[in-house]
Amino acid sequence: MLVYVGAVMVLFLFVVMMLDINVDSLREGFWKHFPLAAAVGALIALEMAAVLMGGFRLGEPRVAAGAAGANTSNTLELGKLLYSEYLYPLEIAAVILLVAIVAAIALTLRTRKDSKYVNPADQVRVKARDRVRIVQMPATRAAEPVVEAADAAKENKA
Repeated sequence: MLVYVGAVMVLFLFVVMMLDINVDSLREGFWKHFPLAAAVGALIALEMAAVLMGGFRLGEPRVAAGAAGANTSNTLELGKLLYSEYLYPLEIAAVILLVAIVAAIALTLRTRKDSKYVNPADQVRVKARDRVRIVQMPATRAAEPVVEAADAAKENKA
């Protein structure tokens, strides 16, 4: 299970690496948000430490798989095990994946340089005199007469 979570996280990592991220704009608000990020990071570290320390405690001895009986299925036993003893690691993996998905979407939907977005408010505020300017220019030369193809061939032979 955790192997698949790791594979998906690596996939997200490669997607984020392939995006064109402007690092300078990301660093601008770093120190402004640092206290909140440090508090959230410390909270997550404490939760993970509590889960990991609680997971290594010895509990009641387990019954061997063959002794459980022929009427129980592996899927049922795996589900009971996942949602009883490994509930916190499963929830942590789900939260990490959720954060990765939201981050990938947020990075994808940021303002891009190659976007052709036009602000509708700017379109409404424009006036006709700002859009079109008519310029009068005198003609510099007359148009040349059209030469027929046969006349052009005769001139080339001569």
